[in-house]
Amino acid sequence: GHLLPHSNSFSFEMEKDTAGCCALNRNYIVGGNYMWTRSLLKTNAKAALVNHYWRAFVVCIISSILAGGSTASYEATYKYSSGDAPQQIYSSQTTFPVSTAFFIFIVMLIVAILILAIAVLISTAIEAGQSRYFMEARIGNAPISSLFSTFKTPGYWNIVKTMFLRGLYTFLWSLLLVIPGIIKSYQYRLVPYIMAENPNISSRRAFELSRQMTDGEKWNIFVLDLSFIGWYVLCGITFGIGFLFLNPYLQATNAELYSALRAKAFAANFTDDSELGDFVRY
Repeated sequence: GHLLPHSNSFSFEMEKDTAGCCALNRNYIVGGNYMWTRSLLKTNAKAALVNHYWRAFVVCIISSILAGGSTASYEATYKYSSGDAPQQIYSSQTTFPVSTAFFIFIVMLIVAILILAIAVLISTAIEAGQSRYFMEARIGNAPISSLFSTFKTPGYWNIVKTMFLRGLYTFLWSLLLVIPGIIKSYQYRLVPYIMAENPNISSRRAFELSRQMTDGEKWNIFVLDLSFIGWYVLCGITFGIGFLFLNPYLQATNAELYSALRAKAFAANFTDDSELGDFVRY
């Protein structure tokens, strides 16, 4: 199958999956109206993974290491700089004068800030890059290098800014109550895909478009997430190791979700191909 250059063509195209075993609606458009079901998303996700599961597996591993590792490094440094270490420094005034202890604390704080900045610069771009890889993988065997494509685009800094704001907004909403935070996380769910498709789109427009695309869909997306609960239980039994093998399937399903809601955006004239111009490799 392939991703149509213009998803607003309102065509109902039935394609055979890569195994050639069954017909799939890859455009999520029927008679000018978009549609999707959980089973359709998952069927298409499995079809997309048939010939390149292990490549997708490697992409997810690399993404987890880079994004998760950079975040873990910051958390470790933050805990050290904000935990017992400063107290130990100040309590050791017999060894260090106050000025020296204060200087050490400032250095530790600066290091924590620098590591946070590096974590943001890496993890935000990697998340968008992973989204791009799985969208390209719907077309065919996308290269692993697609994971790093966001670092090479002129819109890199815009991606970092928008993805950082996405995390910040979700966090701030979560401070109010848990439920608003969850709702906002679903409302902003498509931002990584939008930024991966158009790195130059403004942050404000990316959030607006994600909100429009998920409007009336958040409950359905929530139920889609719940449908994987059995897999999560199995992953828990394997002490999380199973998640490494499940993750490509999850990411492929999320890519199909974006494709479906992207079709909705075109059908409802929320956007056009001048704004979302397909996943042409850059």
